[in-house]
Amino acid sequence: MNSNHSEPTTSDTAKRNCYPGIYIAAAILFAAVIFLWFDRSQTQSAQLAQIEQNEQLAQALEAAQSELAAAREELDFFKTGDTTAPAQKKPTTSKPAFTKPAEEPETLLLQTPTVSRSASGLTARFGFEPDTDIPLPDVVTLVIRVPSSSEATITSLKPLNESSYSNVEFLVNAKGNLGMIEGSPADLKALEFELTVSGPVKATVRGSKGIKAFEMDITPDGCTVRKL
Repeated sequence: MNSNHSEPTTSDTAKRNCYPGIYIAAAILFAAVIFLWFDRSQTQSAQLAQIEQNEQLAQALEAAQSELAAAREELDFFKTGDTTAPAQKKPTTSKPAFTKPAEEPETLLLQTPTVSRSASGLTARFGFEPDTDIPLPDVVTLVIRVPSSSEATITSLKPLNESSYSNVEFLVNAKGNLGMIEGSPADLKALEFELTVSGPVKATVRGSKGIKAFEMDITPDGCTVRKL
């Protein structure tokens, strides 16, 4: 007696056994594509972040160069007093990149500043003592700057004893963010100075040969010094 039910052939069984393998291979291939796409996306994100960082560094360098050029013009004005013509630029020579000049030895040692209140604000008194067996320099120059963004300004900058100089100049610019003293000291008293600011502020002080640059944090409670 014949039956309508037919036994599966070897070919049909082989086909059914192949299907799971195909699905597994497709899943592995899909996972590999996803992994490669994610890795490429991560690499592109890192490259974009690096480009953005490089642009920020370039902008910061350009801003610093502009500020330095402006400071030089202001100092040239202090020297010449000429407001009608811009300061003449000295010819520049190319220098090797990343060359750091030799640091000048500190021969005029900063003494601990004191702060007192005055009608004009806060007055910081500070001075220098020559290192052992170091003679007085022929000329002493101090340049003091406060941040342009600060509400506090420089109201006065002067030597404590003007008579201790054979000649001396001391000036503060109209904005009150930059001041300068320059003169030929006759004795140790010439190395004492008074800086008056309208309120608490951090003032950067740079000087001529022998004076190491430093920052004064001037507050009603005193003055903290940080060497630069």
